[in-house]
Amino acid sequence: MITIGIDPGMSGAIAALDDAGQHLGTWDMPATTDGKLNWVDAIALNTILWEITAATRPAQVVIERVGAMPKQGIASAFKFGVGFGSILATIEASRLPLHFVTPQKWKRALGLSSNKAASLHKARLLFPNAHLRYAKNEGRAEALLLAHYFFTTTRGAHERRTDTNSTTG
Repeated sequence: MITIGIDPGMSGAIAALDDAGQHLGTWDMPATTDGKLNWVDAIALNTILWEITAATRPAQVVIERVGAMPKQGIASAFKFGVGFGSILATIEASRLPLHFVTPQKWKRALGLSSNKAASLHKARLLFPNAHLRYAKNEGRAEALLLAHYFFTTTRGAHERRTDTNSTTG
């Protein structure tokens, strides 16, 4: 089963691993804009999901369970929510099994902190053929690591809307 990891947000990304846990590809989060409002381009995201699963290969999606952060402004929280909602709606419409994991849970399991540079370094070590040359590729790195975490902890097992995190973790 293909595992698709999604690091949500406008600087996030999508990453896919094959049924052996090998890197299939990474994509920056597609975005569209209208004035000051940005959101995820659902058509482009759906196209990426379609390309990943085009050979009718079974797939599952794991996404970070995130929310507004303390001290984040109202407008910023609203923009993030619009983007996150766009991602969730696109996944739902694609009918792919959807799983949630908190960043604290998957990062702790991989020996990482909130330091995005450390995530980029670890992803480069685990997936040397992935396009992660620049510091701006942190979203790609985190999407890959999220998919890697989920693949290695579940070995491809899936259930619809499984929450792999308790409310404490």
